[in-house]
Amino acid sequence: MIQYKPDILSAYDNYALDVRLCLPDTGTVQKIVLFVNGSGPMTYKTKRQKPDGTFFYYFDIWAEEFTKRGIGFCSYSQRGVVDGDTPPFFSEIDDAEYKKYRPHNSVIDVESIVSYLNAEYISAKIILLGWSEGTIIAPLVAERGNANVYALMLAGYCNENLKDTLIWQLSGNTTLIFLRRLFDYDKKGYITRSDFDEDRYGARKNLGELTFEKLDADSDDMITLSDVAQIEKEHLLNLLNAIENDDDEWLKNNHDVRLTSAWFKEHFALRPNKEVLPKLDLPIHIFSGEYDNMTPMQHALDIDAEFNRLGKNNLTLHTFENHDHDLNCVKYIVKNEFSEGFTAIFDTVDDI
Repeated sequence: MIQYKPDILSAYDNYALDVRLCLPDTGTVQKIVLFVNGSGPMTYKTKRQKPDGTFFYYFDIWAEEFTKRGIGFCSYSQRGVVDGDTPPFFSEIDDAEYKKYRPHNSVIDVESIVSYLNAEYISAKIILLGWSEGTIIAPLVAERGNANVYALMLAGYCNENLKDTLIWQLSGNTTLIFLRRLFDYDKKGYITRSDFDEDRYGARKNLGELTFEKLDADSDDMITLSDVAQIEKEHLLNLLNAIENDDDEWLKNNHDVRLTSAWFKEHFALRPNKEVLPKLDLPIHIFSGEYDNMTPMQHALDIDAEFNRLGKNNLTLHTFENHDHDLNCVKYIVKNEFSEGFTAIFDTVDDI
């Protein structure tokens, strides 16, 4: 695998984009996958920690496998972010530059990278692999048509406006889906005390102070959506208030993912993907996990149904049982084995 960074790759406002391109050792590259980042402080390597305390770089997973298959892989850093040593994101943030990390800049930055790849590798098909927020950004790049994109690969697909999705997440759904994967053994939609006590997968030890009693807010011996929604209601209201009032300090100190009020507000004003994707005619593949607790599988099913209703045949839906928002990336981290979801992405790019 050959790795290098372009000497100068500037955005429209002269911001120096931090980009890494990995290519196969031999042969002319026919395909290059550009990863379109999810939300938060990501870099072109994205350092993370394994359960055993050792470290790895997330984008090395993709680069090594794609280049083994003769496919190039490109990644980039969000504006204002470099790798660092502080857990859990192991990044250092320049606050002034990070405030420029907003959807319109993300779209144009991806366009700039694609244009560079188009010019340097004229015969290569450029494929955008968007994850989570990247499933919003990548289609906008394709729709604008300012750079030559061959296909979209979308994982953790967001079909609705981000504000609607955020409210869905923090109304108990994210937590309940996470817990149901661990304790709802017969997939009935809620968790009983006996489910929780059985602890079939030994998960309770990792929940800290989240006892059954704390999760069962109405004390009816079942953990349901309404229970978790009651627990999370205050945070949701505080979060929306902080966004409305441009309180970036509260967001920095209280929200799990480091994001700014300007980022949220601009996303809230965007058209949802369900209005953008049907306008596109290039090949689109969506990869969705049964237990995606950030962008539910229903989003993927809804857009697939809409394409069928419109008689459009350029979208292919791939769904995976017992997969999460990250398509079970942890399987590779722990066992050095690709999940069914990861393998499907690699194989799909192979076949395009």
